[in-house]
Amino acid sequence: MKNKYLNDAIIGNKQMVASYTKQGELLRMYYKAPDYKQFIDYLHVGLKINDSGLILLHDDINNQYNQYYVEDTNILKTEIKNTYFNLKVEQLDFIPIRENVLVKRYKFTNENTIDLNLNFLIHSKLLSNENNFVGARVLKRGMMQYTHDYTLAITSKNEKIYSHQLNDTQANIRNWGNTR
Repeated sequence: MKNKYLNDAIIGNKQMVASYTKQGELLRMYYKAPDYKQFIDYLHVGLKINDSGLILLHDDINNQYNQYYVEDTNILKTEIKNTYFNLKVEQLDFIPIRENVLVKRYKFTNENTIDLNLNFLIHSKLLSNENNFVGARVLKRGMMQYTHDYTLAITSKNEKIYSHQLNDTQANIRNWGNTR
């Protein structure tokens, strides 16, 4: 999404705030205070299913969306149904009250009659300029992007990381998986 002015949902605590579209796309995230600088350029989540092209969870013609807050919580639930593959995705986003961490959890349910080979992709970029360079480090089960005052870590508790790329991602993200 190029226009980040329309927020459909907001989660947060006293120090950290994140805003989303109704399709579950993270638009902004502020830390230290709700009016502090934004540091995420984008964080897109997608799937490669069997031999398909990249399916962005927040932007696919075959996706149907239902979004709501879990009752009496600051947990944002986005239900995504891909009608082409008959795949249900449950995305939970929350910021714990006492921790300054954005948690994103995904659950996939195959409602198709055939097995689906899923590859989960995350394409992210932090904002940078000549006074705020971004570095990165590959971890055993993830990757960190960081500047002098904040870090974005993408990790997986149970799944193996098959691939990562630190530079020139825009040129290769749509074709990822086609050569595997």
